[in-house]
Amino acid sequence: MSGSSSSRSDAYTGSGGAGGSESGSSTDPCLKVRRGPINSPKPAVVAGLAIGNVLSVQVQPVGRTVALVVVDAHGQVAGSLTFVGYLEIIDCIQNRGVNYRAVVISIAGGVVEVRVEPV
Repeated sequence: MSGSSSSRSDAYTGSGGAGGSESGSSTDPCLKVRRGPINSPKPAVVAGLAIGNVLSVQVQPVGRTVALVVVDAHGQVAGSLTFVGYLEIIDCIQNRGVNYRAVVISIAGGVVEVRVEPV
């Protein structure tokens, strides 16, 4: 880690690492399939999740910035996504109108991992 304030841009342009791109074949960042854990999971929401469940991926305002969140079929936020490349997904949603879904691929204790893909 560089210790500078550029860590957000590093996450924006980076690939691989903890989570990140699952398919490097596309040069369009909006078409990449990514995977990573749900951060700050809401226990009441994630308790009802099972492998294969599909969540919507949305951008929600948080103060003067935004967060990338996953939402269940009942409209409840399950948690946020901050894996490598999440800023690209925010940009694709906000500026290119791309929609994404998150498929639950593993659950281990309180850790829920999802595959995020364009729809």
